[in-house]
Amino acid sequence: MFKIVLITLAAVLLLSGCDRQSWNNPYPARDREKNILYSHFDERPNHLDPARSYSSNEYIYIGNIYEPPLQYHYLKRPYVLEPLTAQAMPKVVHYDKAGNIVPANSSGIAFTEYEIKIKPGIKYQPHPAFAKDENGNYRYHHLSRAQVEKYEALSDFKYTGFRELTAADYIYEIKRLAHPRINSPILSVIDKYIVGLKEFTEKLAAY
Repeated sequence: MFKIVLITLAAVLLLSGCDRQSWNNPYPARDREKNILYSHFDERPNHLDPARSYSSNEYIYIGNIYEPPLQYHYLKRPYVLEPLTAQAMPKVVHYDKAGNIVPANSSGIAFTEYEIKIKPGIKYQPHPAFAKDENGNYRYHHLSRAQVEKYEALSDFKYTGFRELTAADYIYEIKRLAHPRINSPILSVIDKYIVGLKEFTEKLAAY
């Protein structure tokens, strides 16, 4: 008799496990039929600043916040770069030590120039930092410490604004890699490939 009860109980558990409305499903029932991909991260991200980030867990978020000029095609293998915020793939020009243009297959390439044009019309998400008054002056760029302490969340600011993405924004982010306070983990790797970045780093460190 006891054996029959155990078999019956096991059958009930198996059948309940096949129910679409699983008792341990952590997601809302209203989203069950929606086209939603749920994911996870192994550890909490330390930084959401691309100049300081160094782990794949952080880039899960950073990739959804910042858009680089190029991205990898999602489906093509081997990996192929394609434009994202860039209008087209970079125009590449190779130079020798004397500054003369040389072909791509030349053995005397000293450095390479990449010309990238950014797509017009790409705008930042509305933010208080972009808010301007009727005279075109930024509303919140000159707040005192006492004024800033009154705000606890972005929603506390009454006004927001936005602006268009420019090539200068990418130049600024590259320069941030050299700032000694940021201590970028990729600086020692990338300063070999960007002309003048190493010298710029030394200049900032001298201040």
